Amino acid sequence: MCGILGWIGTAAPLDKERFGEALDLLAHRGPDDRGIVEMPGVLLGHRRLSILDLSLTGHQPMLEPESGAAIVFNGEIYNHVELRSELASLGHCFLGTSDTEVLLHALLHWGDDALAKLNGMWAFAFWHPQRRRLLLARDRFGVKPLYYRLGPEGLAFASEPKALLQLFPQHRQVCRTALLDFLANNALYAGDQSFYEGIRILPPAHFGVLEGGGSLRLQAYWTYPPGESEDLAADEAVAQFEALFDDAVRLRLRSDVPVGLTLSGGLDSTAILAAASGGGAQAMTCFTSVYSADNHGELEWAQRACQPVGAGLIPVSAPQTSWLNVMRDVIWHMDGPGYSPAVYPLWCLMQRARSEGVPVLLEGQGADESLAGYPQYAALELLAYARGAHPEGRTLAGLLGRVRAMRATFSLRWAAAWMLRESWPGLVSWRRRRVGFQSLLRPGIVAPPACGMERGDRGDPVRARLLDDHARAILPGLLHYGDAISMAHSIESRHPFMDFRLVEWIFRLPTRWKLHDGETKWVLREYLRSHDQVAIGNRRDKKGYPTPVGDWLASEQGREIEALLLDRHSLLHEWCDPFAIKDLIERNRHGAMGAEHHLYKLVSTQMWLATCIEGGGN
Repeated sequence: MCGILGWIGTAAPLDKERFGEALDLLAHRGPDDRGIVEMPGVLLGHRRLSILDLSLTGHQPMLEPESGAAIVFNGEIYNHVELRSELASLGHCFLGTSDTEVLLHALLHWGDDALAKLNGMWAFAFWHPQRRRLLLARDRFGVKPLYYRLGPEGLAFASEPKALLQLFPQHRQVCRTALLDFLANNALYAGDQSFYEGIRILPPAHFGVLEGGGSLRLQAYWTYPPGESEDLAADEAVAQFEALFDDAVRLRLRSDVPVGLTLSGGLDSTAILAAASGGGAQAMTCFTSVYSADNHGELEWAQRACQPVGAGLIPVSAPQTSWLNVMRDVIWHMDGPGYSPAVYPLWCLMQRARSEGVPVLLEGQGADESLAGYPQYAALELLAYARGAHPEGRTLAGLLGRVRAMRATFSLRWAAAWMLRESWPGLVSWRRRRVGFQSLLRPGIVAPPACGMERGDRGDPVRARLLDDHARAILPGLLHYGDAISMAHSIESRHPFMDFRLVEWIFRLPTRWKLHDGETKWVLREYLRSHDQVAIGNRRDKKGYPTPVGDWLASEQGREIEALLLDRHSLLHEWCDPFAIKDLIERNRHGAMGAEHHLYKLVSTQMWLATCIEGGGN
């Protein structure tokens, strides 16, 4: 895991000293090594976090002597051992044991087709001086970020926008469309536009080619499988899942430094712990987030998960008194606002892991959006039953049976409200305009419409929603803040549920093995039950990171937040109505549902505007 920076010039040479300053803004991503290579019209920079091959043979930018080709690479190629063996049989020789060297030789041998062979997470730039050709590429799901700016001065790219803004400070401007889409629709890194005008995001599963002084040509190299495969028997589904999942975890344990786990005691992280322990790995150090007040955190469940495998567990608290000051650092690292207060306990957890000398952490990200972990997927299936899409739902007895099976997953009152929204989106959109975030915007400011998924009764509505959430609506935002917060502490996060082989298989898996007998993530639950984790496999009380936003806002820092949001010099007031903000603060005092989350979004936006726009990124 590292930080990369580069420039391919079409005009006057770039100031190398400024380039070095921009590269050093990424030092948190790579504290172990630093390198810059200069060629005619080209600058490549790298900050290294040493995970594989800790020697100097892993130094970047890495050059291949014969061709002069160079690469700067951020991420991990988990199947580098197998690729190295294949390339060696084809005559390639290697100096070290890093995955970067394998990637460099793979690109020289297979060209752009090498991307299809990679299993991992990556953002890299590959420069071939003889062909004057630049290849930029990003992994299939966008785990690793890659930003770029194409202008008269040439093409510049980086792991984080702050490095590009250091190169071109005159372009530190808000992208109006992106900010309004975030404020009104919670859209977060779902497209190719960052929060900064003119700074684009290379889309997941794409590569870009720049050659001959032309424009950057983008091309997709992967897409989700088109539909379900033939139905499987239950035991076949569980066996196939186990084989793929165990191998995904096995590959992600490859490291020359200690590997730990973020453990909640929920289904996803407990399954990773079971697979890692069953694969013969040494007892793993686990970190779990706790909160001092009752009913927050999952320490007891995390302890249960560790007991059968003898894993060590370190509880990490997120002090209420620190969150506002920490959030300023969080926002600087995120290079944009956010809607999830879970970034604060995640920050504290990553900070503790680094202090314990564990620079690699496995995480369960991506399971909910593929295996149907959120209750709305079960509600969507219930709606399909109510519409008669399933034979059992065409009778009252069949429909009531389905309702009874799902009662443990969600309340029927919640399900009724959710199905109303799905069935009559226009009605609910009208209601949202009255009570939602649109009412906080200044008069005359109209946010872009939400980019919803295609609706309709054809096919499988649950699979359609999962695809949308995995590719656009939910997961990209989670991956963004996960990368930003882990890299802030020089931690490499690895995601077994994002193994492309597993994802492809899951999206071909019939929905009946994801939502089954009233349970979400059924095939994963069966995996846990067969690995001495029956109690956790039977859990229905889904929780996330402990984020008692209401307590935070009601604390001493609540008054500081009010002053922050109501400051008449605030840039936020260019976008949001200060009188509406004041009304929201008052409604939050009286416990209005959802008010605290709107306030959190406003706080993060104000901090970003003050720090990264008005404050020049300082």
